[in-house]
Amino acid sequence: MKLKIFPLFAVSLLSLTACGTKEYSSDKYILKLDYKSDFRILQLTDLHIADKDNQDLHYKFMDLTIAEANPDFIVVTGDLFTFSSQATAIKLFDYLDSKGKPWTVTYGNHDEQCYFSVDWLTGYLNKLAESKESHCMFKDIQDDNVNGNCNFAINLMQGDNIHDQLIVMDSNRYYYGDYFGYDYFKQDQIDWYTRLVEDTKKQNGGVVVPSIMFYHIPLPEINDAWEKGEKLSAVAYRKGELQAGGDVFEERETTCPPDANSGFFTEIKRLESTKAMFFGHDHRNNFIVKYDDVIFGYGIKSTDRIYCDEDMMGGRTIIVHDDHSLSFESYYHTYEEVK
Repeated sequence: MKLKIFPLFAVSLLSLTACGTKEYSSDKYILKLDYKSDFRILQLTDLHIADKDNQDLHYKFMDLTIAEANPDFIVVTGDLFTFSSQATAIKLFDYLDSKGKPWTVTYGNHDEQCYFSVDWLTGYLNKLAESKESHCMFKDIQDDNVNGNCNFAINLMQGDNIHDQLIVMDSNRYYYGDYFGYDYFKQDQIDWYTRLVEDTKKQNGGVVVPSIMFYHIPLPEINDAWEKGEKLSAVAYRKGELQAGGDVFEERETTCPPDANSGFFTEIKRLESTKAMFFGHDHRNNFIVKYDDVIFGYGIKSTDRIYCDEDMMGGRTIIVHDDHSLSFESYYHTYEEVK
């Protein structure tokens, strides 16, 4: 998103992303979830929940999307909070848990602009995921040698076989080097991704496992993807009624990737595993395109916080089929429905 807010505390400048010194094997980053036919992944994004908000109204609004989506799994692709306390963060996670579905989150650039550190947030999610009472699926190894605070994978298991792999990554927050702007995937994250994909291939008898990636800030290739890619379609719902003609995908604001290109997409192409990637960040874009055989997909703004278009709020379901193909459903609602 275009609004840039400097970190609240000076310490934020010193802890932009976690990066320790230890290297762990790929299996340490993997969680497992049972796959079933037409597996439904609901993507919510850019909630930006703040202490000052009428938070219950946000949750009533998200209730509309979640009920309509009937998901098997929920993922929130970053910018969960802005100017939030620990109590507000815990309330969101309690809300997600109350749905009784497995869920996860990744971080966006604004998740450091809160009254807590990203390290606290990560530690809390790690403990929540380890609890038998929670449906949270999250894993970050905080002393590893990989930048970011949430790089892990969830294997969708069909018996003893991996049907698909969901890769959750931290696209980081702000870059304070030769430019000030949005951060990017670092080389150690790309190396981590390479090891994960190659090790999963070995585990699968030398056959590449299809994967789907979730993160927040789109890759620089998003511009070419919109201009040159094949525009895909989705079934669109508004106020519970099917819209004839499917979704209308639009670029309503200039895409806003990082200035730096670390070559991640080149490696994604080389490994031939990731068939689709989904992100947020630009609140007025909702398009899905296929570019160089990889799907680039914006999520749909899931609250009215910061800035939005009233006719482009809700969420999207990504449906994984038995043949590994994907289809999409988009849900649009307004706050007038819950006031």
